[in-house]
Amino acid sequence: MSAEPAWAPRPPRPDVYGRTRAVLGDPTPLACTAALTAIEVVHGGDGLDTLLRWITPEVRERLARQHSLARRIGRHGGVAARIVRARACRVSPRATEVAVIAQIGSHARAIAIRLEDLAGRWVITVLDIG
Repeated sequence: MSAEPAWAPRPPRPDVYGRTRAVLGDPTPLACTAALTAIEVVHGGDGLDTLLRWITPEVRERLARQHSLARRIGRHGGVAARIVRARACRVSPRATEVAVIAQIGSHARAIAIRLEDLAGRWVITVLDIG
């Protein structure tokens, strides 16, 4: 495992057609935005549709299930959440894991996110809210 930060520049790689792709940047802002939206969704709020481009179908199904359960018990979002800290670590040349700490009122939640380079963009393949 490399100790270099997730946003360290990488040499461009050719894609399947032999064209060189631009190097992906730091995924931390995307992870933080996705974490805040996911917290809102699991508390019954809307916003899952805004994440569709950035998440896999498996992550979408899991968030949709949690959203449905929250709505059944009467939650409708509106939580005041903020990101306290985020730390990214590149685990392979094509994957990064981000640990996010979010504060919801007086409670803190840990969120683990794995982003992978799929077709030249960051896509969230795992999103776990603790």
